[in-house]
Amino acid sequence: MNKNLISQTLSNFFMFKELASEQIETIALHSQLIQFPKGTSVFNRGDAAVGLYILLDGQLKLGVTSPQGSEKIISIVTPGESFGEAILFLERQFPVYAQATLDSDVLLVPKSLIFSMLDNDPLFSRKMLAGLSIRMHQLVQDIEMLSLQSCTQRFIGYLLQISADAPDASNITLPASKSTIASLLNLTPETLSRTLAKLQQLGLIAVNGKDVMITDVKKLHSYELSI
Repeated sequence: MNKNLISQTLSNFFMFKELASEQIETIALHSQLIQFPKGTSVFNRGDAAVGLYILLDGQLKLGVTSPQGSEKIISIVTPGESFGEAILFLERQFPVYAQATLDSDVLLVPKSLIFSMLDNDPLFSRKMLAGLSIRMHQLVQDIEMLSLQSCTQRFIGYLLQISADAPDASNITLPASKSTIASLLNLTPETLSRTLAKLQQLGLIAVNGKDVMITDVKKLHSYELSI
């Protein structure tokens, strides 16, 4: 990926949208493009944050592994999203790991550059705070979902969320494996399989591998509210 494409990606990134072209060029010049083949680690739990990460292409998962070896997925990162910024400002070690689930291109914006821009650009500071606030709001919603909703409600909510960003809301390709999605929703793979079968029996969805067709989005949402 050349510097022009990197600059374009940065200018569309929500934290950098209001920056002048010269500032975008400076960030692009000092940032590092790193390729991570599928299955490789971007960082491990316990590593120190060295900058702000932006996923340009591919897919990542953020997760933790218990002492018993079981994996819990915290988040699935898709192109255009950043990750690791909260730990960057706390100057602590990462409490999660980041691993490529597809061949991925990641842009690393150095910590020193971020801190310099925060010191010298109030607008950039406000944008960064807005980004952290959005992330916190999403985490609160995730906690509410995991605490208060049934397994079926969790999956329907997730399905409707990703369908909102899809070109065709009724035809979706799941962005990760079913086992990864189950972990993300705090479900066992077996429970997710039963949930998929139940929704198919009700005629609300049709499943073919990772492809899910929602037969009626409104009916699916109504069913979510009724249970």
